[in-house]
Amino acid sequence: MKGPLTAVTVWLSGWTLVWVLVNRAPAGQGPGQAQTGPDTVWELTLTNYLRTVLEANETLQARWLESVAAWRRARAERGAFEPELFASVQRQINERLNTVEQQRSTLTSVFSERNNIYQGGLEGLLPSGARVRVGYTLRDLKNNLQSQPLFLFRGATNGEFVTFVGVSVTQPLLKDAGPAATLAALRIAALESDIAFHEYRRQLMITLAQAEDAYWNLYLAQEQVRFFEESLATAEKLLEDNRKRFEAGRGSELEILEAEAGVALRRAKLEEALQKREEAAARVLAFCSRTLSESRTRVVAVDTPPPEAAEPDSFALWQAAWQRNPDYQIQRFKVMQEANRVGYQRNQRLPELNLVGSYGWNGLGETPGDSWAVVEDGGFPSWTLGLELRFPVGGGIKQRNQFRAARLQYEAAELALRELERQIANALEVVRQKLRATRAGIEGYEALVRFNRTLLESALARLEVGKLDSRKVLEIEQDLLEARNQLAETLVQRQRAILELEVVSGRLLEARGCEPDRTQLAAGLRRWQTRADEIVAAGSANPEPARPTDPAGHETPAQRRALEALRRQPDVTP
Repeated sequence: MKGPLTAVTVWLSGWTLVWVLVNRAPAGQGPGQAQTGPDTVWELTLTNYLRTVLEANETLQARWLESVAAWRRARAERGAFEPELFASVQRQINERLNTVEQQRSTLTSVFSERNNIYQGGLEGLLPSGARVRVGYTLRDLKNNLQSQPLFLFRGATNGEFVTFVGVSVTQPLLKDAGPAATLAALRIAALESDIAFHEYRRQLMITLAQAEDAYWNLYLAQEQVRFFEESLATAEKLLEDNRKRFEAGRGSELEILEAEAGVALRRAKLEEALQKREEAAARVLAFCSRTLSESRTRVVAVDTPPPEAAEPDSFALWQAAWQRNPDYQIQRFKVMQEANRVGYQRNQRLPELNLVGSYGWNGLGETPGDSWAVVEDGGFPSWTLGLELRFPVGGGIKQRNQFRAARLQYEAAELALRELERQIANALEVVRQKLRATRAGIEGYEALVRFNRTLLESALARLEVGKLDSRKVLEIEQDLLEARNQLAETLVQRQRAILELEVVSGRLLEARGCEPDRTQLAAGLRRWQTRADEIVAAGSANPEPARPTDPAGHETPAQRRALEALRRQPDVTP
């Protein structure tokens, strides 16, 4: 029994070993392929990176859709002046007893009628507040009076057709009169659309600034890794030289221990720098809606901080901020909104006095055609003209308090605008001081790096001839490492200060070539216009294989199916 059992055990052990070897290989590799680190290296320039952020960042897409939605709502308010076609059909049935007077005049004690009323026409609102109605009314009258002997000439048809064609106008003279009342909703909606557009600009600016800051953080992490690698290489070479001198009898064991400690310290610092580089790369990929596990690429920032340009003029910065800063523009439009609300509420405090008038022609006949012929002759005109007055007996408690609330909101918006102006002016001055400080820091650290590099070269030469110990060399190399780190950090701080200056002045989008306009928003809307049933059908259908040019790793399968459905849609002009 031991023989078969041993064979089975060996067979299972062999398959277990094969399974372990196969599953240790990374995804996409067979057991015979070598395991490596990241599949590719993504050499990322700043321009390509920002373009990728604009295309992939979902927060920007959401803000963009909100801006387009506000633009649509503003266009919808124009429909307040769109004429409306109306039509109605009524059936009237009436049974009542006649009074004595009515009985003697109609020779019947009961009045019974069966009428059909047809109406149609156009009705609309004018910017002056007038409501105009042009209509046609046809009344098909049938009652028991038409068949009485006194009305024998109507007995043949047992019916009468009454026609009225005319126009009626109700023009407010006080309350709801004029463009201040009729155009208030349209103006507020248009300003809301402007606010949403500048909120999109603000989100776009913040996202680009944060993304660029993440890019320079990645650059700094890469530089620190390079510095620590070079420092570690220097310490390892120093350790090797100390060991050779010790073997030759020209060194001590203490120097070897000091060199080993220096190597261990730099190796630990290098591991920390590598971890920081991975974190910086993950943040860069996050702005592209990707993850490290999905992309399997090592991101490398290839651009370096550009040389500093001339210091911008204060007046030019302030002028750009008043014209392009999204926060300032948003608050300015809010002030305009509150001003429109104040004007509207001031109008609502007035009494309601309306001028009412109408003019038309009447017709009567046994058929609709006969009744219309009488109207065409124009022999029976009808007109009315009058005034209607309404006002609250308590002096308008609601309107008075709403007007005061609107005034307070307007004053609050103006105060917020003035406070924002001071904040922008102070922020511009602070950022300019940061730029001056970083310029001085860069000059100082560059001189310090040159000095420490020269000192290190001299120390290594003296170490070779035995005039200097390795401990002093390690200290000098450490000073050089710190100076290089400080220089790189100061360069990145200067880029952050430039970013902050461009954000506060509102020139970031223009400088990066990403300034949007309303035409681009309207043209881009067609990419999102599709029918919901086709998206649902695309979600339930089998997914198609991705095209070679499609970016992989930053969309879910459901998102890719929806995007495929959107790509199959024909473009529709908004």
